Amino acid sequence: MKKSLMLVAVCAIAAFMTGCMSTHTNDATAVAQVKLNCKKFDTDIVAGKTKVKGTATIHNVLGLISWGVSDFADDAFVSTSALPIQLCVSPETMVKQGATYNACAANNADFVLAAKYKMDVKDFFVYKQITCDVTGYPASIKGVK
Repeated sequence: MKKSLMLVAVCAIAAFMTGCMSTHTNDATAVAQVKLNCKKFDTDIVAGKTKVKGTATIHNVLGLISWGVSDFADDAFVSTSALPIQLCVSPETMVKQGATYNACAANNADFVLAAKYKMDVKDFFVYKQITCDVTGYPASIKGVK
């Protein structure tokens, strides 16, 4: 009897000593004192006076497989996606970036000011053909002051 009572006591002590324990500490209670010294930069942009035009066409099957545009203008415009990250690029985004690249490459410009996009969509449920025309003014960055 003493041995079984001793075994129960040892098991209870072992369970008590090896049980789970959670500790929560909060070290972020102090207010951070941050001072920023920002320098002001101005971009020297030269804009053209004549309108330019660029065109691109893309073909898409089932909304997944796209082809037709091989050159893109990254950051040509800001996406209006509600998601914090864009998991896949939509065909409309791809054709807009392709048309912007074509307009910039043809006119030796860095970007297109006051860009207006005209989309022509032929949708056949499983197959979609999108043609995009972009018009605007060519602009080049000459430097930063």
